[in-house]
Order: sequence, then C-alpha cells, then structure tokens
Amino acid sequence: MKYRGTITVYLSLILTIILSVIMGMTESAAYAAARMKCELATDLALESAFAEYNRELLNRYDLYFIDTSYGSKTPSVEQLKEHIKDYVSYNIDPSKGTLSLIQPADFTALRQDELEIVEISYASDAAGRVFKRQAIQALEDMYGINAARSLASKAGSRVSEYENSGIERENPDEKRMEIEERLNGLDYKIDENPARNAFDDRPGILEHVMRTDHLSDKTINIGEYISHRQTIKGTGLHGGQTDTESTLSELMFDEYLLEKCTSYTDGPRDLSADYELEYILHGRSSDKANLRETVERLLLLRYGADAAYIFTDPGKKDAVEAVALVITAILMVPDAAEPLTDLILLAWAYGESVSDVVRLMAGERVPLTKTDEDWKMPLWGLLSIKTSARPTGQIGTGFSYEDYLRVFLFFQNKTEKCMRAMDVVEMNMRLTEGNQGFRMDGLVEYVSVAAAMTCRGKYRLTIDRKMSYLSDH
Repeated sequence: MKYRGTITVYLSLILTIILSVIMGMTESAAYAAARMKCELATDLALESAFAEYNRELLNRYDLYFIDTSYGSKTPSVEQLKEHIKDYVSYNIDPSKGTLSLIQPADFTALRQDELEIVEISYASDAAGRVFKRQAIQALEDMYGINAARSLASKAGSRVSEYENSGIERENPDEKRMEIEERLNGLDYKIDENPARNAFDDRPGILEHVMRTDHLSDKTINIGEYISHRQTIKGTGLHGGQTDTESTLSELMFDEYLLEKCTSYTDGPRDLSADYELEYILHGRSSDKANLRETVERLLLLRYGADAAYIFTDPGKKDAVEAVALVITAILMVPDAAEPLTDLILLAWAYGESVSDVVRLMAGERVPLTKTDEDWKMPLWGLLSIKTSARPTGQIGTGFSYEDYLRVFLFFQNKTEKCMRAMDVVEMNMRLTEGNQGFRMDGLVEYVSVAAAMTCRGKYRLTIDRKMSYLSDH
C-alpha cells in the first residue's frame, strides 16, 4: 500500500511533457497552416487581380494589361491595391459574402492588417519598353516563336537590301543646283529654265500621285496622348528574358505594328486615324499631313535612285541630247547643250519617281534600282507628269509601299516609334465602350506586393509575392 501513488506521480510528470510536446506541435502546425493560408490567399488575390485584364485591349492588340482606371477616367494604383486587398479578405475569411447561418470553423483566425504595392510596371515604363516587350511576345503568340522570328528575319533581309542599294546616298537636288549654276553662267536670253516646270513643288505632292478627294480628313489632338503628356511612373522593366533592344526584337516589334496598325493602302477604317503607320513615322496632327510627309520621303528616295540610273543609260542620254541640241540651236546658245541635257535628264528622273510613287500608292511594286525594262515614264511624259504617271495594273516586282514603311520604321528613333505606337492604341481604345479614359500609363503588367496578416491575434505574418503577365520562352 505504501507504493500506491507512484504511478500517478509518474504519469503526471510524463503527461506534462507529452502535453507540452503536443501543444507545441499543435501551435507549430497552426502557425504553418496560417502561413500557408496567408500565402495562398495572397497568391489567389494576385491571380484574381490579374484576371481583370482589359478584354478590349486583348481582342484588338493581343496585349495583357490590368487597366487601373477600371472604366473610370483616371487610372490609380490605389484602385488596384483595393482590388487585391478585397480578394485577400475573401480568401482568408470563408464566411465573407455568404448567407449561411452556420459559419465554417476557422482555426487560423487570420486578419488582414496591411497590403502594400512594392514594385509596379506600367506599359509606358522604360520609354515604352514594357509595352514593346509584350508586343514582341504577342507576335510570337500569333505566329508561333519560330514563324515570328522567321518573319522578322525576312523583314531584316528587306532592310539589308535597301541599305545595300545605296539609294539614300543619292542627292539629285545638289546635282540640279550645280547644273542650274552652269546654265546661269551662260549668256542666253530666256525667262525661265525650259525644264523647271517638270519639278513639282513639294507641299502639293499628294495631288500629283493620287486622287485627293477620297483622302482622310481626320485630325489628331496629339496633346491628349501619351507621347505629349506627363505620365505615371512605375518602377521600370521587371523580370523576363525577352530582349527589346536587339535587331531581331526591333524587327519583330515593327512586324507587330504592321500587323496591328493601318496605312494608306488599307483604305478607310472606323478608327481615330486611318493612316496609323504614317502617324507613327511622322507624328503630325492630321492624316493628310502624315501621308504627305511619307509620300515626300518616298519621292525623294525614288528620285535619287532614278537619277542615279538615268545618267548611266546611254539610250536615254542620246534621246535627251537630241532634244537639248534643238532647244539650244533655237536659242542660239550651243554652250548650254551639255548642262541642259543633264537638267532634262534630272527632270525625266523626277517624272519617273512620281510614276514610281503613283504605282506604290496603288499597291504595285517598284524595283529599288532600275533597268531599262523597269522604266515607265516616256520622255514626252514630262509635258504632263500628272497625266503620264499612272498605275500599270500589274503588281510587278521589287519593294511595295508596305516594304518602304517597314524600312522607315526600322530606322526610326526607337523611343519615338514606341511612344507614338502607344498613342495609336490610346486613340482606338478610347472609342470603345467603357474605355473613354483609357491611358497606356495606367496599364499594369507586373506587381510585387507585401501583405501583412495576424494569426489568432498573436502571430504577425508577412508575405512577399510578385506576378507578371510575361512568360519567357
């Protein structure tokens, strides 16, 4: 009987240790469960927020961005923050939003304390490279990675062909001035140079290469768009391995623009501007102004290429010499025969360049460098270039209008091109329902958040999470 209390004391001592271990394990499990729930709640909240991408932007431009204006006139990171916090609160409280009288048990008793957005990338960050990177991936998604890169490589071949042709190095205007100085130094009585009328004044060039009655009269209030206003700044370009600065990436971005934006040859559209690619190139406030500058650039290039060729063609030079000899004989200034021949050759090259541009604008192709078979403008056509410069009705070979736009885009300033491309997106998105206040600097691609929660009023948990639409290949 004297040993009766021994087991009781022993069990008490053992149970104290066992219960301490059990309680410790239970507390540890509760903490781990609370932390996991906190992580899952934050992950699900971010996924829910990223599921709110702008559907119209995806349909039109194949771009994934959260529009932080949420249909209002002003984008705000605070609205995005509130959306994420709201999703977190639903994820940590199973009873929130339910009408059930029986509330589910919640052993973690999580309470949301704070949620801060630490990093954020807007489409306009890094001079638009966030937008540009998505555009490059959109092209890969449209065609497949290999096909998209193959398409860009073919475009690169066209650019190289253009560079190697050397047509930008030709400057017939300098030669023209030299010839006119030689003529002016001669003593002949003539009020006006006989070849001068063949050269068109640049501002009215559109009337010489196309019908102007069907041209777009749309104007662009460029001050409203991202390239001309102060923008909301994020924390720059985050994550991913997609390069935006290489030659291949630039070519892919250009192909995306050619795919998604319109030009003169696409015809009128129900858009803010009909000539979007021309706007990206020149940034003028009207369709006509952008088209005119593009046509002038084309004309200058074609004029140089045609002038370089015509001085190497003995047949054309002989024909012009015969005409120049007749003119100088009538004027009794034989010394003017040689410079007048050169001037008429330049005028003929100019007439051919107008014919080239007419054909390009009609959807035909024109070789970069000419041969005798490629030459379309007859010498007598200089009497009325506008009448003689007509489409042939055949596609032909060489560069198309789109090919020239492709080349112009490639050599354009990268930042300028990217910002104006975002202008175009803003213009068209604002025409759609619910997007009247659409702004590219309110579009979010990447977010990093820090969420703080309390478990059962005792443990403070902090979770860092980041999420982006970018997927690396």
